[in-house]
Amino acid sequence: MARKARKQAAAKPRQKKPPKPLDDTRLVKMSELSRRSSVPAPTIKHYIRQGLLPGPEIRTSKNMAYYDIRLAGRIRVIKQLQAERFLPLKLIGDLLEPAPSEKIRADRDTAQRRALMQIAPAVGTPDSGKQRRKRSEVMKTFGVTRAELDSLEKAGVLDLRGEGETAGYGGIDLKLLDILADVRRQGLAELFPISIAEPYMSAVRELVKLEIDVFRHRALAGGTPSNVVEIARQAVALGERLIVGLRAKLLPGVLEELSRAREADEDET
Repeated sequence: MARKARKQAAAKPRQKKPPKPLDDTRLVKMSELSRRSSVPAPTIKHYIRQGLLPGPEIRTSKNMAYYDIRLAGRIRVIKQLQAERFLPLKLIGDLLEPAPSEKIRADRDTAQRRALMQIAPAVGTPDSGKQRRKRSEVMKTFGVTRAELDSLEKAGVLDLRGEGETAGYGGIDLKLLDILADVRRQGLAELFPISIAEPYMSAVRELVKLEIDVFRHRALAGGTPSNVVEIARQAVALGERLIVGLRAKLLPGVLEELSRAREADEDET
């Protein structure tokens, strides 16, 4: 009987051990990684070949592999730096912490911040005490009220320097006040009230952030050049020319678009 049982057991096909279960909260297929990062699978595979991403954590067959889900954030950052900052992949690889991190290397980030602090005084308008004019004097010279100055300060358009009776404005703030005063001198105060500086300030602030971001990831990505201050000055001058040129190019087209849209609305009614 024992011999017969052993033969029957030997005749039964051996069942394969089930594969170890995958941690679904950590590993995903390439299709899911592509969906979560909003980057096509061929592009992700290219990043892998270029060494910016590791290969699969587990490969269960020739056509089935599972990747660390944390790579989705890193892939988005790589694509952003490549598409919006026009950085080459090799430079992006040098900037980022090891995978799966999506963060810029701390040493590079610190060096870039130091460089930005170094160039800040060189690209701004110096505010010396000799140029400063008291608040009361500004109100009289430029024809602005205390409430208007308070509003401009709150919006970040003006910076009040000093304390007490000696507090006042200087440098670029005096130039801004003169521009706003010109609006009134030309009789356009009702059309363009002084409060219009606030939305302009908000829009330009976002543009400045973009310019700094581009400079940081282009000029400072490989380290801080010895002539970084001169490069920054040139970048500011060229940026101002570019903005003026783009504004001149866009303004007529946008006006035409608005005009056509209005005509279309009138036709529908």
